[in-house]
Amino acid sequence: MDLIQSLAPLWALLFSLATWLVRHFASPGVSILIQALVVLSFGLGFGGVALLPIDLSLTVSIDEGAAADGGSDADDGDAAADDVEGEGDVTMATATSDEDFSEVNATYVPWLVTYWSTFLLAWTVLPLVRQTLLSGHFTLSSRLRYGCRRVVRALAIMLCLAVAGILALAAKLGTWHIIPVVMALGNTYGLLLVSLLLGYGLVDVPRKLWRNANPELELRRAQIMAGAADEALFDAVWKLQDREESIDKAVSAIENSDKGHISSDSPDDVYYAQCVDDLIKKREETANLSPELQRRRTAGSQRRHSNSGDDGEGNREEGGEVQNGERPSLDELARLGAKLKLAQAQLVSAEQRWNALVERSQFYGELKEGGSPPGHLGVAASAPLLSRANAQLSIVGQYGRYVWRRWLRSPMYRFLGMFTAGLSVMVLWSEATLAAPVNLNPFVLFLGATDREEGNGLLFQIAALVPLLYMSWCMFGSLFKLSVFGPFCLRGSKQSLGVALVFNAQYLVRLQFPLGYNYLLMLKYDTSSTTCAFSKVMSDMETVPFFGTSFSVYAPLLILALCGFTLCNGYARLLSLLGIEHEDAILMGDKETLDGKVNEGIQLLRRHVERSGGAGGGRSESGSLGASGRGRSRSGSRASSSLERGASFSNEMV
Repeated sequence: MDLIQSLAPLWALLFSLATWLVRHFASPGVSILIQALVVLSFGLGFGGVALLPIDLSLTVSIDEGAAADGGSDADDGDAAADDVEGEGDVTMATATSDEDFSEVNATYVPWLVTYWSTFLLAWTVLPLVRQTLLSGHFTLSSRLRYGCRRVVRALAIMLCLAVAGILALAAKLGTWHIIPVVMALGNTYGLLLVSLLLGYGLVDVPRKLWRNANPELELRRAQIMAGAADEALFDAVWKLQDREESIDKAVSAIENSDKGHISSDSPDDVYYAQCVDDLIKKREETANLSPELQRRRTAGSQRRHSNSGDDGEGNREEGGEVQNGERPSLDELARLGAKLKLAQAQLVSAEQRWNALVERSQFYGELKEGGSPPGHLGVAASAPLLSRANAQLSIVGQYGRYVWRRWLRSPMYRFLGMFTAGLSVMVLWSEATLAAPVNLNPFVLFLGATDREEGNGLLFQIAALVPLLYMSWCMFGSLFKLSVFGPFCLRGSKQSLGVALVFNAQYLVRLQFPLGYNYLLMLKYDTSSTTCAFSKVMSDMETVPFFGTSFSVYAPLLILALCGFTLCNGYARLLSLLGIEHEDAILMGDKETLDGKVNEGIQLLRRHVERSGGAGGGRSESGSLGASGRGRSRSGSRASSSLERGASFSNEMV
């Protein structure tokens, strides 16, 4: 109880951090309920990271604990000593119930609460909310029913696998084991994703930090990516036009149908008319885009070559729901609404991506030029003291920024690149020696140097936390770098929709425990003879052959193969072949191809700056980029309308 009370400030700090992150990323229209759910998910995910080092600092050998209990009982009478000694043995060596083990390690109950709470959030609550937000239905109850159907369908597949595993395990062991199979399935899925993401992130993070030390190289990368970002913005506008035309066809079919007359006496007809009105209102939300996006609109015959066929979700284009001019059903209207909502969100995401790229190119362009030291700000001697103090602080701030950019930034990024490269090498070595009979993990040396028995409990927890934090950074950084997630990415301050927040929260809590389990195996703690509460929570999986035991040891070896694959740029080549849009895939090509992309990017960015300046400043909200060499009109993207549109798109749960 004392430890739980002492953890209260830590939990308060973690949930405060989660609240700040959600408030920072959430667009103004995201429901308070959605924000609260994401804060809860983030807080529990962060809690899992912070709780593991504390758990390890309290872990002792069972033999040592039992001996300590026996020694404390030696002062009592013989009969009493036997009784108490027996209780000590139950507590330290054979504790099986939750109450017994919570006395051994006070983090056991927080682990149980965190694990099963995040398990429930990751596999039921968050997927349900995400599918509900993506639904195109017109009432909250119908959206919830749609979300439930999608989640139940996914859980049914998992249930079939779980039942098969339970039956196979029962046939092998002669007893029923349900919870271990469920935990093993979730951990197996998570370990595979962790291995894939870490295999990329452990190489990408140090390499990205090292590249940031070279403004010229980063400016060139931004110029290369400008063409792809501009094209993605075109495609997003065109897809939105396709959805709008599908809705227009449906409305026209309703008006021209023999059943187009809607009776005001029939409740079903009245409800149908309300749904049509809601769909038209959603369509009108983006009917008038900013001038620069509006200029990207084209006639349907000019864009079918780019957007024909499937929409990426197995749904037909060109309003295929309306057949032979018949009046569409409510389900067909809902599908139209879902497609429109997704197209609107993709447009917001593409616009934000272009805006971020423009700012990135401007930033690195200023760094490349170097700049000049700030001059003296002239303030009259008769000015108030506060004005003169503010002027001096402004000069100090400008000079500090100049010194940082001119002299400190590049060395600092190079140092961070080398430091993280060292961490990556140690993590890879630890993963490679996971199945070795001896402990070759270099992190154990740091943990031994900060042994808690010498009064360095806090230092021990920090030493245990640093590798876990770095692995989390690599994993989630590589996950959300994939542009394939589009509108589900967290982008900028106050620019992320509710569905993006829920998606990130879902994967945060889904992958954090498999990562922690892999980290504990990497440290090679003898979990069978220690009081580690985390291993006690996860120990149920050990009853499942292979997937609960050896799979957890050998699956991380995928990290080594993927790291070598990434170092040789094989990852980028594979993504390019698969057609998955990714920064590294865009940067692939020979020198002539990349030089062509650079020239095109320079033209796009220059035209954007010219139009922004011509409109009255570098932060103008509209502009056109003219011809781009692809044979079609293009325009720059500095519209602020994404915030207003994002407010209305994600306000589905209010």
